[in-house]
Amino acid sequence: MRSPAVFKGLDWFLLITLALIQLFGLVAVYSALRSEGSLILFKKHLLYVALGWIIMIVLSKEKFRNLLDLSLYIYLFNLFLLVLVLVAGKEVYGAKRWLSLGFINLQPSEFMKMSLLLLSACLLPLIKGLRDRKVILLLLAFAIPVVVTFQQPDLGTATAYLVPLVAMVYVRGVPLRYFIGAGLLAVASLPFLWEALKDYQRKRILAVLDPYSDYFGSGYQLIQSVIAIGSGGLTGKGITKGTQTQLMFLPEVHTDFIFSVIGEELGFLGTFTLVLLIFMFLYRILSYTKFTLTMPETLFVIGTFTLFLFQYSVNILMTLGMFPVVGIPLPFVSFGGSSFITFSTLIGILLSIYRDYKTSVPLLRSEVNYE
Repeated sequence: MRSPAVFKGLDWFLLITLALIQLFGLVAVYSALRSEGSLILFKKHLLYVALGWIIMIVLSKEKFRNLLDLSLYIYLFNLFLLVLVLVAGKEVYGAKRWLSLGFINLQPSEFMKMSLLLLSACLLPLIKGLRDRKVILLLLAFAIPVVVTFQQPDLGTATAYLVPLVAMVYVRGVPLRYFIGAGLLAVASLPFLWEALKDYQRKRILAVLDPYSDYFGSGYQLIQSVIAIGSGGLTGKGITKGTQTQLMFLPEVHTDFIFSVIGEELGFLGTFTLVLLIFMFLYRILSYTKFTLTMPETLFVIGTFTLFLFQYSVNILMTLGMFPVVGIPLPFVSFGGSSFITFSTLIGILLSIYRDYKTSVPLLRSEVNYE
């Protein structure tokens, strides 16, 4: 029996690996929300997972070129939503990052990650040199959401905008000396950036060096997270049996610190398996550079890979007490509708690149352009 046309040309290695990562998320989110008495949110999480798969399958059938042509409009729409947060956003724990639609809270800063990757893949190949006016356009396209997101305040997400850009610019062929110069400039500006941070942000950074100096303040989350992971031992305490999780010592347990739940309840073997799956997932995404036929496709693959690598690394290091506490979810594991939709959209676009390569007649890179 032939498989339905909708499933032809899909990358099953990537999708199966992703499904296994999501399985860890389902188990951990269920346990975390059970401890909070909020299993109704687990049903929402199941809905987000299902919606994510629909998005991935639908986008896999779309031509990357068509999405690239819409990149500016997608960016402008998401920028409108991001600015709207400052005016009509919902404030939670002192941060105004969400737009409330009643049945769901949207976080436009998450959607902006995808918008910037798509816009960068469109603009970077068109830039002929540093004096090109499109350089100013690209810088403004990043500067505005970075400033707006920083004001929410959300330093982690603002940083997540810039990290993929560095990788994409490097792949585009910008000489290494410019990166060295930018790095030196960044180091020189650290005192000014330090002063620009909120007081609690500075405390979170210092807490990494000595979390016990402010046990019940900025160091509390890091300390409880390390205790949870360390107490899991080799095989863990069992699903829904983690004391740090179930007794609610661990804050933000179903979002930012979901990896701590896995460490406590599934132990070293559970976290090792998850990290191995993440490595396989990231390696598969990076291998997509072999399937790209144009520079925009290559840039998008590199940008997406770098974004996922950044988020996985920061979140895991944060839960291990080796990085400041920031609002960076663990992709496809943490609870959150906006992040699930964003990451699923990115995977769907990658699948469209893969499907196009597998189902069309291979063309020489030099013969394919978007002009």
